[in-house]
Amino acid sequence: MARILLLLAIVLGIFWWLRQRASARQATERPAQRRSQASGNGGNGGNGQDTEPMVQCAHCGVHLPRGDAIAWHGLHYCRRSHLPDMPGEGDNGARS
Repeated sequence: MARILLLLAIVLGIFWWLRQRASARQATERPAQRRSQASGNGGNGGNGQDTEPMVQCAHCGVHLPRGDAIAWHGLHYCRRSHLPDMPGEGDNGARS
């Protein structure tokens, strides 16, 4: 009976030790994740990949990365042909 209790105490001690190590590891990773979110990489776990916010084209509604979009008067467009026609610019505004 004493052997069973000793074995149970050892197993529980190992289990407790592993849980302490896991919680300590999580505590050290959390500040690193907060720093990475504050630096602007989107909080993707610190895997080194920078994420970019997605925007929606005001003309067709397709979503694309902000860096690939054309910003015009506070709206985003996926291509130049989706920009609104401006009078006096090229053939788009010419009327005969």
